[in-house]
Amino acid sequence: MGRKLKRLNEILFFFILGVVSISAASAETIKEAVQFALTTNPALKVTEAEMRASTFELIELRREYLPTVRVFGEAGLQRVNDPENLSRAANNRVDDRAEIGINASIVMFDGFRRANLVYADAARVDGNVFRLLDASEIMALNVAEAYIDVVRHRALIQVAKRNIASHQALGRRIRDLVAAGRLPYSDELTIDDRISFAELALLDVEKALGDASARYERIVGRKPDKNMRLQSGPVPKSLDILTQKSVANSYRIKFIQTEIDQSQFRAEVGLSDNMPTVTLDAGVSQDINRNGVSGRRTDQYVGVGLRWTLYQGGRKAERNAFAQRTQKALSERALAVREVVELAALTWNNYQSTAERNFMLGQQLQINRLIVNLYNEEFAAAKRTLLDLLEVQRARFNVEFQKTSSDAGVAFGTYRVLAAGSELAQYFGIKNSDIAFAPNFQERVKNAPTQIFNVNIEPMK
Repeated sequence: MGRKLKRLNEILFFFILGVVSISAASAETIKEAVQFALTTNPALKVTEAEMRASTFELIELRREYLPTVRVFGEAGLQRVNDPENLSRAANNRVDDRAEIGINASIVMFDGFRRANLVYADAARVDGNVFRLLDASEIMALNVAEAYIDVVRHRALIQVAKRNIASHQALGRRIRDLVAAGRLPYSDELTIDDRISFAELALLDVEKALGDASARYERIVGRKPDKNMRLQSGPVPKSLDILTQKSVANSYRIKFIQTEIDQSQFRAEVGLSDNMPTVTLDAGVSQDINRNGVSGRRTDQYVGVGLRWTLYQGGRKAERNAFAQRTQKALSERALAVREVVELAALTWNNYQSTAERNFMLGQQLQINRLIVNLYNEEFAAAKRTLLDLLEVQRARFNVEFQKTSSDAGVAFGTYRVLAAGSELAQYFGIKNSDIAFAPNFQERVKNAPTQIFNVNIEPMK
């Protein structure tokens, strides 16, 4: 393990040496880009709105614990034909008729239906919080990728320009030698052809930079800064540490756990239908000429109401359905754990291989540069042909191009590792509380379902 860590330190050392950075005084950092994107990107606003909507829906359940008050009334004409109970003068006569009243009812017991509704909605709010936090991790990684991609293409353009410059310098030498009769004219045509290919390569990279800049603007919400520099993040010491962090911190696993909780609480809501509902009812009403009774009449009442469905078909099937939904959520959680573990391993392996490859490319580039220098001297001494020199220059350019791209790959790999452990947004200085509500709604309603509705106003100091 000690030798492996030493090797990794060497890789990172050469990687840092290979990175050409500008002064950070006026450069936009990845941290600044991520912070800006996480506060403005519309995709996150969609998930945030869903979280806030579910919170209001939870607060809406407060009505389940409050009395229901209804006002009722009617007015019109009536004719009652009841000769046995009404006088001849009052019977079968059209009279005014009116009624107005108010009644109130509050549930005293409902088989814990209301409590389980609150528990289920609290779990849903926590789940939406975890969804938003997970989306923020993905967004932070997308921003880091877009940022590094712009820096990478800018660096590749410099590599392509240096390649053109070296070929142009060689072209001037070749033309002088052709003019002096020391080289055939075909060599001048050959170098001109290579210069054209080098210029075409630059055009391809410039187009790719334009595409990378457009993607950056879409994700971050503003154009790339002129001064951007390649930066990398810290990585854990081993795959085991990364795996433990990934499983413990995974917002996806936490989200699925809230779905399990919701399924269980919804099952309890269904089972509450087997229990009686007890209400406290009160009301008052006043009638005018109703049901054949002339004059005014006032009724007042207060009492306890009971509703209890003793038998209803399909309840066993309902319980089985709830059990299967819970089992489905449990299986999804087990699957998510496996996928998170796999992602951690793939991310770690990719980072390690990219870092090793970057180290080897650095060594190869040093060798290629030395070979190009030697071939230049041997070409000047007429020991090498132009094609020999052009071939080693092509090899050097290809390796330098790959090394520059690999530098960016190593930097991005560190952020992928952080994202696999659900630590990327935090690394960029973004607290969970800056993004979403604290995911503790289930804990807040655990012992007192109505606690979520309490409003505590602190005294002014």
